[in-house]
Amino acid sequence: MHAPLKSAVALCLLCIASVQARPVDGGPLMPPPERRAVTVSGQGEVSAAPDRARLSMAVEETNPDLKAAQTKVNGIVRTYLAQLRTLGVKDEDISTAGLSIRSEYDYSNANSSSPGGRKFLGYHVTRNIEVVVRDLDKIGDTLQRATEAGINNISDPQLESSRADELQRQALVKAAEDAQSRAKLLADTLGVKLGAVHTVSSSSISRQPPGPQPRMMMAAASAPSGNEEMGFAAGEIQFNSSITAEFDLLTP
Repeated sequence: MHAPLKSAVALCLLCIASVQARPVDGGPLMPPPERRAVTVSGQGEVSAAPDRARLSMAVEETNPDLKAAQTKVNGIVRTYLAQLRTLGVKDEDISTAGLSIRSEYDYSNANSSSPGGRKFLGYHVTRNIEVVVRDLDKIGDTLQRATEAGINNISDPQLESSRADELQRQALVKAAEDAQSRAKLLADTLGVKLGAVHTVSSSSISRQPPGPQPRMMMAAASAPSGNEEMGFAAGEIQFNSSITAEFDLLTP
């Protein structure tokens, strides 16, 4: 048989084999075996004592005279900054950059002869203060000095750990181990072998212990000492992670 004829025959046979190997609907010749899997969730938790606190507060004043309002607010901020330095708080742990000024109006007499039906009350000036307290024994004193200085808007302390990233990773590892343990338990119970993990999703959160309420903070202004008079206890921060994982199940 001539070489060109041999090539043509081989090409035809290849085409026939290709047609026979593919069904009419274009699907695979033989469907792959159905994959068996198990989906489990795992939980991990790590607790640790906080080693610092972030305090958010503000000085607010409303006055028809803008300069008078600013002078009063700035004076309170300066007084408090001096108090913070006597407590050993470093300048890099203090931020007073937040400032807002807005006009305030009384709209209760909408039908009055005032322009637009409103009465000008004054300029509302706000200075925000952020303080990082690295000695938790001084949280009470820090809040007490704030109320004494005239700061009139204080939020709950936000307790933090400088090891937060490390602790969150530890919780994640525990969650992964818990998920794998649950999957293996199910596989052993069902009489199959646990295969490789197929998909994984995770989420992490941290929970703070309850802090002193604002009314307690305001009452601290007349207290002779800080944490003890406020009844403040730092407690522990909880770092939680959860994992959802899908593992293959194999026939022994």
